[in-house]
Amino acid sequence: MLSEILEVIGPMPVILGILLFLVAAVKHSSLFSQSSKPGRFTPVAEARQLPHSIPSKIPYVGHMMGYVRDGHSYFSSLCGKTSQPVFTICMAKVKLSLVKPELARDLPKVRHLSLGPLVLQLFRRSLNLGEFSCSLLKEEDEMSRKFAPEISRLFREEFIPNRNLRKYVEEIDVYVHREIMALEGLQTIHLEDWIFKTLVGALGKSLWGGDDGPFGAPEFVAHLRMFLMNMKQLNAPATFMIDKKLLASRSFVRERLEHFSFEKYTEKCEAGTGAIEETFLGRVQALCLEHGAAAEGWTDYQLLLIAGLSPNVMAASTWMFHHLLADPELMTQVRDEVGDCVKKSNGSIDLADMSDSCPLLSATWLEVLRFHGGFSLGRYVHEDTDLASKYLLKKGSYVLAPLRPHHFDRQSWGFAVDEFIPGRFLKANGTLDEIQRRKLRVYGVFGTLCPGRYLAVHMAMALTVRLLLAFHMAPLNASYVPPGESKDTVAGLATPEFDVEVSITKRETSYDGLKIRFKSSRQTF
Repeated sequence: MLSEILEVIGPMPVILGILLFLVAAVKHSSLFSQSSKPGRFTPVAEARQLPHSIPSKIPYVGHMMGYVRDGHSYFSSLCGKTSQPVFTICMAKVKLSLVKPELARDLPKVRHLSLGPLVLQLFRRSLNLGEFSCSLLKEEDEMSRKFAPEISRLFREEFIPNRNLRKYVEEIDVYVHREIMALEGLQTIHLEDWIFKTLVGALGKSLWGGDDGPFGAPEFVAHLRMFLMNMKQLNAPATFMIDKKLLASRSFVRERLEHFSFEKYTEKCEAGTGAIEETFLGRVQALCLEHGAAAEGWTDYQLLLIAGLSPNVMAASTWMFHHLLADPELMTQVRDEVGDCVKKSNGSIDLADMSDSCPLLSATWLEVLRFHGGFSLGRYVHEDTDLASKYLLKKGSYVLAPLRPHHFDRQSWGFAVDEFIPGRFLKANGTLDEIQRRKLRVYGVFGTLCPGRYLAVHMAMALTVRLLLAFHMAPLNASYVPPGESKDTVAGLATPEFDVEVSITKRETSYDGLKIRFKSSRQTF
């Protein structure tokens, strides 16, 4: 996840990027140097050993250049080339400790790790964050350090309880269903563009005021996709290195969010109820203010929320259909399974019960997460700490856990790890294999799991079920192969290298009256 270190290279010649990066690195390292006071007793440092350091072929910048070339795969490749369970690489003056699967169980026990400074470095340039939000994410004081666990608690309380999920599932499905119905009469769609508009638009309407909010405007969603899908270029160190269209899209989105926030503020003041409303966004805003943020930075926090909630579910859903299109037999089997489930339940389907009622569909989703879950998860070390009671992690460094070694390990997944095989998540009797499911690491390895994971899978399942039952889909290219993964992904699941156009035909069997429900009391994803 430490793309922030490298994004400064941008689209211009590497040398220019490196020079600009070194300036930032020296400034950043000066902050780290203030962490150790002379004479301070540090028993951890004396008792633990530093992870083995792997030098680069080109001193100082070699690892940077490797990442620029290969993306997150570069970190995974390094893991395969060393027998050490944890090792350190240096990108200029920034140190990264890469942790292999052997020590993954020890990561939740590591103290003094935080996410805020990493989030700041990932998104500061690309989202054009202001000084107020940057100050909060730096976590340089006790108040701001308490923000991360509090915001995590707020997300868990909002997106995990069934009563809240039921509300979101029903709201989002209304918007998804409407987009499905709007496809009638069309002959083709651009897959990624349509899924982004449908899923991200539905989620945004649910959180940001429905059709009357910013996500109700197609132009807003189009500009949002433009700049979210090009975060790496927006991380360039100088404005002249960025396409003016991207800058215009980012400005458009920010202005619309600011305008929406101002309108809400005005409405509350006129109603005499104050500026903070009793909604999820209102509670997020109140928490930000409580921990030292300023009201002027609210647009920044909204953008961070959008960037955190939207891209992964969109990417995973897009890959889902890429693999179904590439395997017509699998698509037919999944569609038949879903259709039988709907018939048995009198025209409805319970999303919370998908692992039992539609195991092949669920297995295909899990294989998407495994196959494309090759990114890295990371944390910032804000105090000297230890890993596995043996290794010292120094203050000011980063801990990185590449996920590809987890998801492509032959001992865990079999010899065909490089093939897309949903059946690896199924038992011999066709039911979902819970043991295999638990091997996935896409939801987290540092002790806290992604609080939005349940909402994400239910959104994806609702979209997949409705689209499969409503339309026949086929690639325009008869010998269809899914696109490769983009190397430009900043964080999370890689997006496809390019969008594809597919043909759609209305199916004779009508499922227009399909009811998407969420009734079961248990959840399995």
